[in-house]
Amino acid sequence: MDKAPMDETMFDRSEYDKANRQLQMVERELSQDAVSVLAREAVRRLAHKMPRTAKKEDLPSPANIQALCDALLSKQDAAADKYILSERRDGVPVDVIYLSYVAGAARRLGTMWDEDEISFVDVTLACGKLYRIIRGLRHVIAPGIQAERDDWPAMFALVPGETHTLGIEIATDIFRREGWDVDMMVGIDHDMLVDQSDRRNYSAIVLVANSDDRLAALTRLVLAIRISHPLAQLVVAGNILDHHPDIAALVGADATIKDIGTAVSALREVIEVA
Repeated sequence: MDKAPMDETMFDRSEYDKANRQLQMVERELSQDAVSVLAREAVRRLAHKMPRTAKKEDLPSPANIQALCDALLSKQDAAADKYILSERRDGVPVDVIYLSYVAGAARRLGTMWDEDEISFVDVTLACGKLYRIIRGLRHVIAPGIQAERDDWPAMFALVPGETHTLGIEIATDIFRREGWDVDMMVGIDHDMLVDQSDRRNYSAIVLVANSDDRLAALTRLVLAIRISHPLAQLVVAGNILDHHPDIAALVGADATIKDIGTAVSALREVIEVA
């Protein structure tokens, strides 16, 4: 992979590289249908991330958006990074570049995909590049996304499709008895769960999955919440860890919790080192 020429003072190289490795793993481990769903999810979520206070004169023109899409579809891996940096050097505010440009490009890619102007492979690679960029720019993006949310320690959520609630109920009870103010979400579908997670600025979001067939759903959920919560620590728990020792890297999580007995100390450590 070419080294992306981003301004290192605002760019999280570690997160960019982790996102890149994760996407490579996803393409190897998940079915093409699952990867297609992830690409659609990325397009949909990114397309709605617009800054709240942008001036009209700062917003990208259709030509700007097309130029970014061309760079994303280019065979040159770092072409989109170079374009974004060039726009920044021309004086475009960072929140506009990293939200309006990204959102506009996602919408344009979605339209091109729907109208068969680009292939599944094209849009998957382009969305992967967009996702890498926003992960690397999470500290720049976060203030605009999280404005007006109240801070909250943690949310525990059962991955959609899971029916075994006992484990998450026990864990939530343990944390609450330890003094944590935890929101628990069970029996909620994907979109509603992401919407619920948008209501607060959680320090950590623990996603519980037990069945191996929930892997694709878990990966999709992590991606969606990553876009909505750039700085939240995403943690995977449940029996799915027994099936996939590399689950954190595969789904893009920050950590795993394997043992209910040490869960409180483990999650506290995750939050404190973030």
